[in-house]
Amino acid sequence: MNETDITISNLADAGAVAPRNFHDAPNRVREIASVPLDLPTSAQSALTSLSSAGFYDEDMLEDAVIGLSIGHLILAGPPGTGKTHLASALAKSFNAKLVTETANPEWSVYDIIGTQTLKKGGEIAPRHGLVTSAVLDCATAIVDNLDSGTGEQAVWLLIDEMNRADIDRAFGPLFTALVGNGGGMTLDYMDERPSLVLPARFRIIATVNEYDTRFVNSMSAALRRRFSKVTVLPPPNDGDGRSSMGEFEITVSEAVKRATAILGSPPESEVVSALTSRNERIRDIFGFFRHSSEGGVPIGTAQLIDVALYFLILMSKSKNGSEDESSSLADPAFWITYDRAIVARLMPSLETDSTRARVRDGFAEDLKSTFSELPLTSNRLNAFLHGND
Repeated sequence: MNETDITISNLADAGAVAPRNFHDAPNRVREIASVPLDLPTSAQSALTSLSSAGFYDEDMLEDAVIGLSIGHLILAGPPGTGKTHLASALAKSFNAKLVTETANPEWSVYDIIGTQTLKKGGEIAPRHGLVTSAVLDCATAIVDNLDSGTGEQAVWLLIDEMNRADIDRAFGPLFTALVGNGGGMTLDYMDERPSLVLPARFRIIATVNEYDTRFVNSMSAALRRRFSKVTVLPPPNDGDGRSSMGEFEITVSEAVKRATAILGSPPESEVVSALTSRNERIRDIFGFFRHSSEGGVPIGTAQLIDVALYFLILMSKSKNGSEDESSSLADPAFWITYDRAIVARLMPSLETDSTRARVRDGFAEDLKSTFSELPLTSNRLNAFLHGND
């Protein structure tokens, strides 16, 4: 190389510095693979940044932060507990960009690692899989971050609902690479069969649904041991048996924000007040669903937000042009609307075989007698549990 050829690009091609883009040079990821992940200044600083992400248990958040500091992470739990939202917040707390993929039962090793594909002219070309692409993007981000001192320090991959895929079949070639210690995976769909190692800054976060087990696949012990695992559960009820007041406040705040985006303006204050003024009874309802003498169902915060949002939109629309707006916000009209919201947004997520297996005998009957203001919900649940839906 003569002096006129001394450019960053030419130096990279010559192997003197790492390339700016690793998609055509996956074997060179090894050159920057040992760059360590920059951790949050303390676990507490990460927890502080996560505190606004949702209503989560602090010990669980700490476990998630420590798990990611060490390696890859599984967020497990029932639907609606905010696992995907938490994954995004965790990546942000580590200054990492998160690429999201939703698992597919049809995934194979070709989707995960890569394969050969035909281009328009009939030429055969390599096509990287989703994990390989994320690793190569991560390597590029690492070089950019080291060069500039700005931007995300890494690219991470979120695999949402991971256990809906045939995990061991699709992820088998990753077993060695996920352990670290310099082990890699052979990209046999590329010329010269390069070996790709995972950078020390790369992470996979997987969310798994451990509620609807009939519709998901199991994960072998060999793969599970390559991840830390934390369980994201619905917030516990307060000591009085009601769902948490802190969660209720977050629920209303998020529902108002989403309703504003849908309506183009905030819901009327009277509509929001109708919801918040009945917080104790609403929290009684969800406390009953979640516990009910340990025979309830694990309803996540997302479902509570869905119900509140449906109520706000339905009430806002029904009030338009109403001659007596105050009557639509008073009992019993309020509960007629709220009952409709529960049936529309909560009940569909409960109508699963897992719910039938979990709820105790007499659950529907107790719901009807305890919450007479929810006849639609009681009848819908009773019909489902007894096969009359």
